[in-house]
Amino acid sequence: MDKSVKFIYLQQEDVIACGGLEMKETIEAVEKVYSLRDRGECIEPGTLMITYNGSQSRRIMTHEAFIGGDVNVAGIKWIPSSPENPFKRGLPRASAIIILNDPETGFPLAVMDGTVVSAMRTAAATGVGAKYLARKDSKVVGLVGAGVINRSQIRAVHEVLPELQEVKIFDLRSDRAQEFARDMEEDLGVRFRVAQSAEESVTGSDVVVAATVGVTPETSYIEAGWLKEGSFLSSVSGSDAQVELVLRADKRVTTDRSVPESPGWVLGLIFAQGLLSGEDFVEMGEIVNGKRPGRENDWEKICYYPRGLGVEDVIAAYRVYQQAVAKGIGLELELWHEPIWI
Repeated sequence: MDKSVKFIYLQQEDVIACGGLEMKETIEAVEKVYSLRDRGECIEPGTLMITYNGSQSRRIMTHEAFIGGDVNVAGIKWIPSSPENPFKRGLPRASAIIILNDPETGFPLAVMDGTVVSAMRTAAATGVGAKYLARKDSKVVGLVGAGVINRSQIRAVHEVLPELQEVKIFDLRSDRAQEFARDMEEDLGVRFRVAQSAEESVTGSDVVVAATVGVTPETSYIEAGWLKEGSFLSSVSGSDAQVELVLRADKRVTTDRSVPESPGWVLGLIFAQGLLSGEDFVEMGEIVNGKRPGRENDWEKICYYPRGLGVEDVIAAYRVYQQAVAKGIGLELELWHEPIWI
């Protein structure tokens, strides 16, 4: 009897070759997992985070989850982040490894680069939000932050809102914003222009996506008065919108309403101060499953907090794994040939 345990290793190039950059399919996978999660078919114990080096804000986070239903897979993402990497080393801020496991045996199915998967699933969360919460005739997008995350975010928004005509991008580093605009205009075929301030990027936009680094409740900057009637804000970073904006929103949506009370980010601060509770938010899974309405009219200002979930990573990685198996891509490795103990 063969007692060996084999799994496949996928480097980043393999992940891309197996559909890691396919936005439409990633959005569909993330939308599906929100539905499964709302139906109680997922288990996610919560994110763990190690922080160190103080002002450098280096950290390592884990996202682990089990997905049931017709998916039936478990997995974990290990994602370190070093914000000075791009500027000091010319390397990405974050890197990730994802492990997928067979829930029946517990044995590994795959170990893969998770950097692409993580960026894509983060964007897909906004994509699902824009599908249900943005006006269908949205034409102008305002982006704050010209990093890797907003490069995938705008692709997701463009995927679900095909009538987009203009994107405004602001970054504290104007050279990055200029490069972002050049690259993405060529990529998407939509007009991009560099805004001179966050206010300029946000004001008048139908859709706003904020993906920045290092913003805290004390330095939150998007004011309630900046949002136009009928706009949709995706606060990817979590602390860009000021407290008043959240309180005055016509609808508040999140991927997970069990927000811990913490002064370290805007929602946690709002909950800690008793200004709102989880019951004041709609979960995305409820909207996907038709339990609660998404956008109900053209004047609603909707504030969306797509908290990062392990189920998003696992389902996005599992889709890549399935393509790898079908295409015969990846390096087969052996955990053991013969187990030392049984």
